[in-house]
Amino acid sequence: MSLSFLSAVRRFFGLAAVALVVMLMAGPVWAQTTVTSNGRVGQTTCVGQAEVGNMPITALSTSSVTVTAPQVTWSQVTAPLGDGQAPLFASIYVGVYNGRTGVLVNSTESGVPVMTISSGTDYAGGSLSRTGLAARTPYYVEVRAVPQGRPVQVLARRCFMTGGTYTMTVAPATGQTSGCFSISPLTQQHVRNCLCGRGNNSPRVLGLFTNETQNVAVRAHNGCIE
Repeated sequence: MSLSFLSAVRRFFGLAAVALVVMLMAGPVWAQTTVTSNGRVGQTTCVGQAEVGNMPITALSTSSVTVTAPQVTWSQVTAPLGDGQAPLFASIYVGVYNGRTGVLVNSTESGVPVMTISSGTDYAGGSLSRTGLAARTPYYVEVRAVPQGRPVQVLARRCFMTGGTYTMTVAPATGQTSGCFSISPLTQQHVRNCLCGRGNNSPRVLGLFTNETQNVAVRAHNGCIE
């Protein structure tokens, strides 16, 4: 058992969990199984970003996301501009960006606003879906306003990580799992996503704990999509 493995466990759950995982790994026989995560949402999925405003994610899979974009009013866009001539219009964009590279991933959104607003015309917001995403990848979705001739305004940002399948180690004698701490790549985003995963033979998450209440708490803390 490597020191890097135990360090990863300690970062997530502290010394008590290290003892638990050591106990689970003590058995001489281990098997491999897979779990599939539906994905995760929330600040812990951000990579060098911070969430802004309120933008619920209502559906998430390995390759798509559905968000409820907030309303954008003309007064909301013009309020920060201060003195000077007001712009005639502002373009509203809703884009999904790769969390690690910051690159816009939906090419159809490039240069194509969801709406152009002006005085007396607001963007109502509502449900929007974006497809073509890669599995097991951190992203963020942003609502941006671009007033005519003025800097870009980020009005809302929501971080998420797409779902995916992970191979993990199982101790057959106990049915407990600890393989999420030995997956590759070993990052906090991937380990937490793996902990959200569902087993092939169970409607519930395969957790670290025999007490399902503790597993529920882990899922809630990690932002798992149920």
